[in-house]
Amino acid sequence: MQKRVEELQRLADSIAEHHPYWPLLHFTLQLLSRVVEKWRQDLTPEDLDEMAWLAEKIQEQIQRLNSRG
Repeated sequence: MQKRVEELQRLADSIAEHHPYWPLLHFTLQLLSRVVEKWRQDLTPEDLDEMAWLAEKIQEQIQRLNSRG
């Protein structure tokens, strides 16, 4: 499953980074990657902190897109 996420990340990176949705896609794939990476393990407090930070970045991007309305 991690290989598929990495393929999606490479595809996203090949898409024009200037596209307004790119940051949202980037942070979403980063979060997905962390979840898949830890799928068979317990999440540490550090893992959860990193995931929370990524979720905040996703929310920021959604708000930025919403404000462009």
